[in-house]
Amino acid sequence: MARAQRRAASFLIAGLACGAPLAPEAAPPHECRGGATDIGGRTLWAELAGAGEVTVVFETGNGADSTVWTEIAAQVRATGARTFLYDRAGTGRSAPDPRPYAIDHEAEALRLLLSRCGVGGPVVLTAHSYGGFISQLLAASGRREDAFRVAGLVLVDANIPEFFTASEVDAILARYRPQYDALRKQAPALAATILPILEAYPATAERMRRVRLPARLPVIDIYAEHSWAESAESAAAMRQAHLAFAAAGRHRKSVYAAGSSHQVMSDRPDLVLAAIAKASACARAPGSCRW
Repeated sequence: MARAQRRAASFLIAGLACGAPLAPEAAPPHECRGGATDIGGRTLWAELAGAGEVTVVFETGNGADSTVWTEIAAQVRATGARTFLYDRAGTGRSAPDPRPYAIDHEAEALRLLLSRCGVGGPVVLTAHSYGGFISQLLAASGRREDAFRVAGLVLVDANIPEFFTASEVDAILARYRPQYDALRKQAPALAATILPILEAYPATAERMRRVRLPARLPVIDIYAEHSWAESAESAAAMRQAHLAFAAAGRHRKSVYAAGSSHQVMSDRPDLVLAAIAKASACARAPGSCRW
């Protein structure tokens, strides 16, 4: 998990087209064009760029920052969509959150950030690894006062709640806790961010198992051939969780990333870009969306 997510990504970008660009929207606030944005006493780095009806919001894995999406985001903007990149609290260029960790804080921070940056209209959430939890939580908790509408979800070898049973969470913690001291010595700032997330996994997994996505939300779930699960038993359980998740809704689609590691955006960017294009097309014309 965290170890895999810290590996540098090397992107091989494939082209795609998903519609002609629309007229540019009003410019976002200056700080949302690549700066520290206040969300009520705390700041997160954000960049809203491009033009188009749909905004593709990118979410990262545990310990990563928005730079893992830089090249794919540029390719998406070239197709006529806006992109929204941001660094979660304690990663990249964003300040830590001093509060005890809770997954709901992450989803609420993203909601506040989108509001502060004036993001409206249809949004396609594109999430890798742990970011899948945050995006699913945001998609499931839409509010009438939100100017944006979550209109699609692209999961990139993302966390599926059903996989994280109590026994799997216990196994994860048993594997990573012996590495805590070494991480604290080698990368204290990173440790200060990701270790509370790991320790909160039992509560996070329980919270996420209660989340219910809207039945009509288009979801594309890309899962890797070689993900982060270390045992054959866990890898098989993870694959089954992905397949069951996709089969649980008429508007969900499963995509197998053959040959890919957990870093699907590096190994199979073609699949990620195609999924974003499909989800964006569905967001533009919901009634015509067919798998």
